[in-house]
Amino acid sequence: MCSHGIEDTRIIAQINKEYSIPKEQLYIHDDELCPCGSGKQYIECCKGKQDAPSKDSNKPIEIRILEQLRKELKNYHCCLHPNKAECKGKIKDAHALQNNKILSLLSGPDHHVMIQDHTKEVKLLNTPNTSPIPIIPFNRKGKNLATVQSCFCDYHDTIVFKPIESDAPSFDSTSKEMAFIYAYKAFIFEYSKQFFLIEQMRRNFAIRPQTFSTKQLVSVYRTQCMRIEEMDSVKKHYDTELLAGTHNGIYTKTICIPYKIGIACYAYVGFDYDLNGQRIKKIDTNNKMHRLSITILPEEQNSYIIISCLENEEIYYRDFFQQTMSSSLDKTLFFFNMMIPLYSENLVLSEQLWKKLDTRGQVALTHLANLSGPDHLKMCHTIGMALRNMAKNKQSDYSQRGTLNLFMNPDN
Repeated sequence: MCSHGIEDTRIIAQINKEYSIPKEQLYIHDDELCPCGSGKQYIECCKGKQDAPSKDSNKPIEIRILEQLRKELKNYHCCLHPNKAECKGKIKDAHALQNNKILSLLSGPDHHVMIQDHTKEVKLLNTPNTSPIPIIPFNRKGKNLATVQSCFCDYHDTIVFKPIESDAPSFDSTSKEMAFIYAYKAFIFEYSKQFFLIEQMRRNFAIRPQTFSTKQLVSVYRTQCMRIEEMDSVKKHYDTELLAGTHNGIYTKTICIPYKIGIACYAYVGFDYDLNGQRIKKIDTNNKMHRLSITILPEEQNSYIIISCLENEEIYYRDFFQQTMSSSLDKTLFFFNMMIPLYSENLVLSEQLWKKLDTRGQVALTHLANLSGPDHLKMCHTIGMALRNMAKNKQSDYSQRGTLNLFMNPDN
């Protein structure tokens, strides 16, 4: 095997090991707290309890559960601001991406955008090289319904995010307050989904303990518990700053794109590879994963990719941050063009850009955006190897982003 192949194999093996759940954790132990959330031990609660009857369906049980969990997300309403005593007004459908600013730029005169609509029925796509892929297609949807979460009361949604709302000035990369708010918003809207999801899993475990005790779903439950634990420590920092009225402890780098793009996105993710296809060591010695807050937004003249993390987490992404600042814009956009569809389910496209992608680009985007589990990891490895090969070839042309070009100028 050539040296490049050995390097690829080593990196893939290291990342696969990081994501694996130990075999002894693939079942529920008698003496652990029952996943239903009762506070009792599993053996004294749901062990041996039979599942409630379910409707007949030809879909695999995992797909039916996925559909149910996603549909139930809209039923959760709570304000995640730390000062509960100040909550006023109803829990509102707040926009992760500003409705009257970012989404208005993308929606055009008819006020519609293209998003993955998680309220729609999940479809199954059979492909020759992967297991059947649950597909949530991109659909045309009114901008007022895009990227909404019921995670803030009317009062806190107004005061916390006012500095970046429609009447605020254009994004200023030197503004500590703006950088903090964009980082927080990307984090907290993703946190709300994960928080609500673990609550739904507990409730559904009480209804279908036999189904949720399978290795596959126990693995999902363990992963979700770890994710929430990791995110809780980050939330504590943001809560402290919000209560103090300060904007400290956030490390941010901004990439400016000198034209208005046709996409917007928010994400809280841990990339596996950097711009050169090298492994990002984002998991510490305590097996805790560290992530980045990312917001991609268009404005009238320029567009921005805002990348943030806690200052004490910068060490895990130091090389990545340096690469985004020292690399050409084409190289940076090449990276995000490939990675964002894989890592974020919060991508919004203008109809103009969607049409310019043509059928092949639309299919490629939908495929990448729906990969999960082992299929997602395989694609990450494939892209990582491609990035390594391109970084080693001085003739690589990063301006050629193929049929899937999310960062094209849709007005050209």
